[in-house]
Amino acid sequence: MTSTPEPQRAEGTAPGPPGAGRTALVLLALFFLLESITRTAYFHFGARATGSGRPFLDTLISETTGSAGLIAMFVVVIVPLTRRWPLRRDGWAAALPRYAAGFLVYTVGKTCMMWALRALLFPLAGLGFYDYGALADRFVMEGANDVLGFALLVALVHAARAWEHERERRLHQARLEASLHAARLQALQGQLQPHFLFNTLNTISSVMYGDPARADRLLSRLSELLRFSLQAPEQSRITIEQELQVLERYLEIMRARFEDRLCVQVSLQPQARGAAIPPFLLQPLVENAIEHGGRDRPEGVRIDVRIDRVGSDLRIRVDDDGPGPEAGGGDAPGEGIGLHNTRERLRLLNGPEARLDLTVADGGGGRAEVRVPFVVEGQP
Repeated sequence: MTSTPEPQRAEGTAPGPPGAGRTALVLLALFFLLESITRTAYFHFGARATGSGRPFLDTLISETTGSAGLIAMFVVVIVPLTRRWPLRRDGWAAALPRYAAGFLVYTVGKTCMMWALRALLFPLAGLGFYDYGALADRFVMEGANDVLGFALLVALVHAARAWEHERERRLHQARLEASLHAARLQALQGQLQPHFLFNTLNTISSVMYGDPARADRLLSRLSELLRFSLQAPEQSRITIEQELQVLERYLEIMRARFEDRLCVQVSLQPQARGAAIPPFLLQPLVENAIEHGGRDRPEGVRIDVRIDRVGSDLRIRVDDDGPGPEAGGGDAPGEGIGLHNTRERLRLLNGPEARLDLTVADGGGGRAEVRVPFVVEGQP
């Protein structure tokens, strides 16, 4: 099996659409702001419980400026740092000095931002001058407090990017498989159309000299079928009613060849109406019944097509009154291109749940039975 190539990306670029990164940043900011509010309540009521009486605004400004500094340094330092030098198994040791320098920028910048915001907001809130104390000691204090938070944020960014990269890889693989799937379906359809065309032209040639008017009508029916076949590759499924119209055009051609030696009865149960099936599904089944049901018998062949719903499946039975196939199903020896391609298309569209079995009909003769999940038009 050919390996699936992973999506290519320039080193150092962040995966995922920009909108996803902005959403994650907004959620992270809301989380830390909410945490600052809950911490404000915790410290404020803790101070009241001990009678220290620290003003509520003092605690609120201190906690929210801490969260604001963290969010700002996350955007300014951690995001560019992890994008430019992502930690990998084969290069984490070389990246550690850069992350150590990044941590120093992070904690010093966060501390300076908290000091500047508090120095601005305390007087505006009527709390007077804000005294942050010895700034050198504050750098050491905040640095010790920021080690674990910095490491967790770096790990969070790497985990989020790894998840996004894996999601993109799987999406790319799914798109590639869908493209290959569609290409194979078109190839099978392309094989089926010439096969059908040659058989139909042989039928027309058999009446061309004896009845030119009939040959002209058959050519008209053939043109309608060819027009549909050109549209078919654009659709993976059509309704059962549309497929029956295609089958009727084909049967008009076959009746011109066999005249009263061909009798086809079609029964569509009400519960099966609107079902969606692959185009050109019925035609090769009926063609197989004509070819193997006794086309050379003087009495001709009778074919019964029954379409109904059984539980969650759509069941299509095509019975003929000929000698019948050998016991057993599957890819029988000598199975024509029509049935073989039909089986492959069903498998590609529906997976292992789709079946095409060749068996003996209840009253003798041959039976081709198709079972696929019941799907209505518009469903995937």
